[in-house]
Amino acid sequence: MKGYEKININNGINLMLIPRDNYKTNIVTVYLKRPLKRDEVTKNSLIPSVLKSATVGYPNPIAIAKKLQDLYGSTIGVSVDKMGERQVLSFRMYCVGDMYLPEPVFEDSLAMLKEIILHPLTNDGGFIREYVDIEKTILEEDIKSKINNKGHYAVEKCIEHMCKQEPFSISEDGYIEDLNEIDEKSLYSHYKEIIETSPIDIVIAGSFDRDEIIETVKSKFNFERKELVKIDKEQIYKKPEASYITEEMDINQGKLVLGLRTNMDYKDEKYYNLMMFSAVLGSGAHSKLFLNVREKHSLCYSIYSSLEKLKGLMFISAGIEISDYDKALELIAKELDDMKQGNITIEELTNSKKFIINNLKSLNDNLSALTDYYYSMSIQDSNRTIDDVISLVSKVEISDIVEVGKEIYLDTVYFLTGKSNNKI
Repeated sequence: MKGYEKININNGINLMLIPRDNYKTNIVTVYLKRPLKRDEVTKNSLIPSVLKSATVGYPNPIAIAKKLQDLYGSTIGVSVDKMGERQVLSFRMYCVGDMYLPEPVFEDSLAMLKEIILHPLTNDGGFIREYVDIEKTILEEDIKSKINNKGHYAVEKCIEHMCKQEPFSISEDGYIEDLNEIDEKSLYSHYKEIIETSPIDIVIAGSFDRDEIIETVKSKFNFERKELVKIDKEQIYKKPEASYITEEMDINQGKLVLGLRTNMDYKDEKYYNLMMFSAVLGSGAHSKLFLNVREKHSLCYSIYSSLEKLKGLMFISAGIEISDYDKALELIAKELDDMKQGNITIEELTNSKKFIINNLKSLNDNLSALTDYYYSMSIQDSNRTIDDVISLVSKVEISDIVEVGKEIYLDTVYFLTGKSNNKI
């Protein structure tokens, strides 16, 4: 059996079913996909939280909370994420499976989720000003707080420089300078546009009756749609000339980020060779970067590699003493070269496979993680199950890692350093 079933229920609205009978909770997630565009990201970022504040039937947060409590403690969460070059607005409902309750709640929970997404409380052609102002303030504080996490900030700045001519450089959180121009009416007008034109995926995971679910979703999400917004596939193939960026800040520990182009499409089976490349290089305490750069040379406080699968990027991030910049770059370059030359031991290969496979197996223990896994697969029109991926990872040889390494190119080196400590 494949991991999910996908069914078209309306123009640009798809239903994805992930049947799992071993959970007591069902999860319904509604995803609205938008292209990453500078002129709308901030409005998009505000909309889910504003919608969660008040609806026609439940005109304030207290009324919404009371209704959810009546649904045996069902909960709703909202988020805004970057998935490749898409900004994805998500609304997630958690509810206990009907078979474990004295009365069914699933259909009512789905109706409540629909109420929040499609029937917001309005006044004079706009959202309620009070709730818009609250969410603008919260978003501004959230954006400001990101700079306090210097490691995260450094990665984001590396992306901004690395992809400056590409949509991927745009922050999914939005921008503080946009907030003054957004009011309750302009935000509501944009909301109507995204409801009418965004590709929408409704993902249901858990234990349910397939035919009943399909009919219920069709009846509740049957509304007028317009021509869908176009979302282009990411451009992932590039052989860049490396650039070096330094930014000064009042910090004592330097943050070094290397951005690399992998030239690998997530849909390709060879992507899992790349996953192994990253695992051997810098994922976990068994990796080359951890053992050789951090432990052997005591050169950094932390170091790891990570992949941005939909955009085909790899990042190497390290917290270092500011004076160790040149040495850190030298040692990281050596480990990358060793990978590309095939200087990988069987022990490193085996430990990396165990690391990845254990992480994949753990997805089955978390219905939210399982939903996110299969949704990311669906974005690439892939339906590989977790077992499929485990099988592919198990077959990776050192020669496969060397082969994928030939197409990895350094694009950007970003260094967040202390003031008056220019190192480049």
